[in-house]
Amino acid sequence: MQLQQDDIAILITKVDKMENNDLLKLTAFMPEVTDYNSALNSLAERWNLLTLLGQMSNLGMDMSDTREAFQRLTEQLLVKLGGERLKKLTSEMSSKAQVAVDIVIRNLFERTADIGFLATDDDIREYMEHVLINNKTDDAYRHKKTKLKKELIQRFNEYVAKYSVYDNIVLLNTSGEILVQLDQNNSCTKSSCHFINDALTTSQDYVEYYDYCDITPSKEKTLIYAFKVTRTNDAGSEVLGVLALFFKFEDEMRGIFNNLIEKEDWLNILLLDSSSKVISSSDAYQIPLGATMQKVINSEYKIVRFAGREYLAKTCKTKGYQGFFGLDWLGHVMIPLEHAFTITSETVLPSLDTTVLQSVMRNSNLFGEELITIPKEAEKIQRELDITVWNGNVKIANTKSGDNSFSKSLLVEISKTGSKTKTIFEDSIANLNNTVTSSILNDVSFLAKLAIEIMDRNLYERANDCRWWALTTFFRKSLKSEHPNYGAMSEILAYINNLYTVYTNIFIYDKNGVVVAVSNQDESHIIGNKLNHSWVVDTLSITDSQLYSVSPYAKSSFYANRSTYIYGASITDIQNHNEVLGGIAIVFNSEPEFYAMLADTLPKDRDDEIEENYFALFCDREKTIISSTNKELKVGDTLNIENSFFDLKSGESYANIIEYDGKYFSVGASLSKGYREYKIHDNYSNDVIAIVFAQIADVDEESANAEKEETKSYSYSKPQNTEQTTDISTFFLGNMIYGIESEYIIASLSHQPLTKIIGCNEYFIGVISHKGKTIGIVALYSLITGEKFSYDHTIHDVILLSLVDEGREVSLGIAIDRIFDSPEIANKDIQHYKSSLTGSNTLTKAVVRPEKDIHKEELLSILDVHAIYKKMVDCTSKV
Repeated sequence: MQLQQDDIAILITKVDKMENNDLLKLTAFMPEVTDYNSALNSLAERWNLLTLLGQMSNLGMDMSDTREAFQRLTEQLLVKLGGERLKKLTSEMSSKAQVAVDIVIRNLFERTADIGFLATDDDIREYMEHVLINNKTDDAYRHKKTKLKKELIQRFNEYVAKYSVYDNIVLLNTSGEILVQLDQNNSCTKSSCHFINDALTTSQDYVEYYDYCDITPSKEKTLIYAFKVTRTNDAGSEVLGVLALFFKFEDEMRGIFNNLIEKEDWLNILLLDSSSKVISSSDAYQIPLGATMQKVINSEYKIVRFAGREYLAKTCKTKGYQGFFGLDWLGHVMIPLEHAFTITSETVLPSLDTTVLQSVMRNSNLFGEELITIPKEAEKIQRELDITVWNGNVKIANTKSGDNSFSKSLLVEISKTGSKTKTIFEDSIANLNNTVTSSILNDVSFLAKLAIEIMDRNLYERANDCRWWALTTFFRKSLKSEHPNYGAMSEILAYINNLYTVYTNIFIYDKNGVVVAVSNQDESHIIGNKLNHSWVVDTLSITDSQLYSVSPYAKSSFYANRSTYIYGASITDIQNHNEVLGGIAIVFNSEPEFYAMLADTLPKDRDDEIEENYFALFCDREKTIISSTNKELKVGDTLNIENSFFDLKSGESYANIIEYDGKYFSVGASLSKGYREYKIHDNYSNDVIAIVFAQIADVDEESANAEKEETKSYSYSKPQNTEQTTDISTFFLGNMIYGIESEYIIASLSHQPLTKIIGCNEYFIGVISHKGKTIGIVALYSLITGEKFSYDHTIHDVILLSLVDEGREVSLGIAIDRIFDSPEIANKDIQHYKSSLTGSNTLTKAVVRPEKDIHKEELLSILDVHAIYKKMVDCTSKV
């Protein structure tokens, strides 16, 4: 069935101050809303008919209030369901737009350090000086020039083999002539690109350039990082030329998009430049490069039109990284309206404990007041409907004349329609709860994926750094020399460490494992120490410049007895790579760096502090904590949680609701899968799990510790047409079902307040006024068990009884949990007991034999109304 827009329009207009005027339009694209609306519309028509028939029957039933109550709840439910689906989608869009731009900005921040350091490389300077300053024409000069160029190309190859984010390195003179480039298939010999002049004249440490470039064969724009090459590091030193690194922009964005978009996803993720033009697209066939997009920054979303199609769109500015904002690019997400709310595998929830979920809903503010009241209101309406049907059956049972077949059939139909309505409401409420729950779980799962990706990307750079610095020509020559210049080596290390501040120390040791140079003079006391750590032994055995070593994550004397990783690479002879001269070790400043990775992932409050209900961890498979934003969980501690996320496979993620430390948390976890070559093609294996906790509720001790009591069920056979029968009306008291002969019942009442009588006994809990009579109410549970019963009119029902005692009519009420059904039972199945067998004080008048001879099944007890009244009178007389 198609959604009836007029019906939805009525729903929307009845909601006060709707935050989204677009919701009316968007609900047409929400399959759940349209399906529920169609089903409920069909039932609404049935309720209209039943209301009319009820007024025509001899029962005089008026279903108008029930019908209107269902209609009001339908309106509230459908609008809330539509709103939550929209909220979930726009939250996902915003998160992915933000990550798309922030992840690439983090990457490009590292590139600014690369160009600044590589431009000071001695090999590059030596070549430039030979070509430009010692410009001669003799054979010796040409031979050396060729040799230096060949060595420099090889050095460029070594560089991109490690920093694989680049596809070309170009060295130019100040006139734009290309002296050396990595790409030997590129025929360009001179460039007039603006970045050359910018690099020569800038006072900054780098030039970031994104535009068309005549060096690049393709017609697409190129992202270039460039800086001037000078004779020395001194300010004002002679400028020799320009070095340019060509970033694999599309390759990088493809990886980012693939991590953010699921296979079934209809999201289009874009990167926009400062003028809102598309510079990268996850689906260039749908949204091509160069197209101008409408920015949506100051609102949660907007419906926009592009190429004859409507989309939901969201734009995010970058948050920057350590003060670096790049070229003011924007993350932008668009999704076609017709597929915006398509249910995908990402919507499927893990298996959640029902008790846990209900407890979370009761105690968490994440679900909102409406999500709590809607189920309560549905239950209230259903109870009132049950009361109506139950009372109708009582009235039929007590009708002495006339044909009641129509009324009985009408009650059956009302009961069936009520059951169908209840099922649809329960299903839609469950769907609503699932929408909110899945949104919460998707959030923490997404954050965990982001945290581990940031870690993998960061440590990829560390593996690159140690290998590249091990190839520093001065280190190789000095360690080979009979008279090594360790002081100069320390100066170079200090210069490097000043640029790359994520390390507390960088040190070099010789082939015997003796430390000979350090970057941090505060650590100079380790010079002369002979190292025998396993990672040092591993490093000194490496002869391949692509390999590296990493220490276990453990406390280290090189890091003030705190836990960290130490990355290492061997330093080999320039001529004979199989000859290991020593090694370089870089001590990662893990404590603040890992904390920052986790903290940057988590939501912040107005003061830019981590929201108090969130914390995150890095752990290994043994549950040892590597880093934590929770002060109670220290590095090196064991996370005391038994959970399946420690068994994740590479790249897998997990999300669920768990109980931890007396609270319920939505927890997302993701196992590292590496980045580019790191942990994928480099023989390094080290499983780390990012875990994000979001506190969503306190544990409800009562519900957590309550035993799950099974509600008793009873079976009884249906009477044949000629059999004598008795109408029984049944009800719940605790988890038990009891029955009373319908002839004694006046009616049942729900949500009935009581007036307490001061000084009465504990069984007599109050009085009510009913049709001009004041009727006393008895706590039947207390009479049966002797235990106290606390009446609550919002959840308990009252049954009014009428009996004749000593020739006078007496009215009495009993408080129960809730009414149940009204079976007509064959008299042959009702077994009465005499007081000689059961005692004089029993409240049970008879039991009903089950439909089949099931020996283990309890029997339905029919209570004796006169015995109840007598016991109440006896108890009252003792007060």
